[in-house]
Amino acid sequence: MGREGGSQGQIFVLFVVLAITFICCTRHEDRAKTEAAASSANRSGNNQPCVNLNQATSEELKSLPGIGEVIAKRIIDYRGRNGRFRRAEEIIIIQGFSEKKYRAIADLICVE
Repeated sequence: MGREGGSQGQIFVLFVVLAITFICCTRHEDRAKTEAAASSANRSGNNQPCVNLNQATSEELKSLPGIGEVIAKRIIDYRGRNGRFRRAEEIIIIQGFSEKKYRAIADLICVE
């Protein structure tokens, strides 16, 4: 019985390790699929070209909902001081720009 109990214990541990590995891999794949879908939707979700934060003029920026003259100028000034945006989410750094405002225009902006 001692020997059988050891085998069963090893099988149980192996089963638990495999289950945990499967769960972790599945979560990673789901996260990767979600990020890929969001990225694709961000670029092509509405048949309109996105406004590239790294190249947009003041007029192009002001065409976005919630962005007026002041915020557009701050975005352009930020680019001049700090260089290119690496991700569209970085726009939240701009003074007067909130996460809520970002979510409202997330599908309309991109960085290239």
